[in-house]
Amino acid sequence: MFGKKSFSLLAVFIIAMGLFGLNAWGFEIVTKTDLVKKIVTIVHLYKMADNAIFLIDASSSMDKRYKDTGRTRYQIMVDTLRERNEYLPDLGYNFGMYLYTPWKEIYPMQRFDRRKFAEALEQLPERPTGSTQIQPALRRLDGILKNLKGKTVVFLFTDGTYTELDHEQHPALIANRLAKRHDVCFFVASTADDRFGRQAIANVSNANFCSRAIAYDRFIDRPEYSAGALYVTKADVKLVTYTETRITGIQTENVLFQFDEDSFDPEFEKNLNRLGSFMQNNPQTFAVLAGYTDNIGTQEYNIGLSKRRADRVAQYLDDNFGIGPDRIVSLWYGPNNPVASNSTVLGRKLNRRVEIAVGIQ
Repeated sequence: MFGKKSFSLLAVFIIAMGLFGLNAWGFEIVTKTDLVKKIVTIVHLYKMADNAIFLIDASSSMDKRYKDTGRTRYQIMVDTLRERNEYLPDLGYNFGMYLYTPWKEIYPMQRFDRRKFAEALEQLPERPTGSTQIQPALRRLDGILKNLKGKTVVFLFTDGTYTELDHEQHPALIANRLAKRHDVCFFVASTADDRFGRQAIANVSNANFCSRAIAYDRFIDRPEYSAGALYVTKADVKLVTYTETRITGIQTENVLFQFDEDSFDPEFEKNLNRLGSFMQNNPQTFAVLAGYTDNIGTQEYNIGLSKRRADRVAQYLDDNFGIGPDRIVSLWYGPNNPVASNSTVLGRKLNRRVEIAVGIQ
């Protein structure tokens, strides 16, 4: 049913019909243009890096359960990368993804493509196995970084454990050398759970001022840690003034009836069909139907005839467009409020009518 706002609009339309009759209009959408002021927040994205390299640890140490999730650290890591790939804004990055246990190109350094990167993630091993070889992986970065332009962020997923190799330097020394040669920052997502692992990660993350270690749970639970390495957001709040055009209703020509008839001629179906379609597409609308007669016959009979005419139009809208009684108000006035003189044939024809007004709830 209609609320207080609906009835106030309804009253306006009833008055309008009573004063003007609506008989001269075809089918017209009525709009109103308002001057609107709104506070608008505009979010800008600023790229903080040009390239991103993901070094994935798929060693057996990543097969440990992550908290009480019932899933491994490795599974959580892969799922997190899948999720963030879905909403990462494409700001023109170059991406590369490499498995370093042992080394394998999963997504060779190239222009970021969301679909291709998602496909590359599906190529990662189903389960982690083998030893951790951070040093050879960091060494390989030198050959990749020298061909890149701009700033590069290296996301290193590790628990800090690594295989001691006699001919290899400590991972931190290699990271420091890379930081001096290239414009690179290390973001180390740490799952370290012992002093040795935490110290190794701390040493790598101290390669330069822009590198850092991120606890694994924070990397997983707070996307800002990874997003902040690639882009930052800045919100500008502005008062914006603009014009807004809104539909306030429609006007349609009257439906006319033959003498002493409550069925209308097929020629009026065209406008009723347009009205029905409009109301179907705008479920917030309601229609007011007002039935009238000429002055031939008794007042009592004509009141009943005008009701049947309004009901016939309402039934047509319900049968053909599903516009039910909850969206239609039927009124009937008999010979009252004529729009033309009843002393002529044409005048009486114009008075045998149903007037239609549509409002917005």
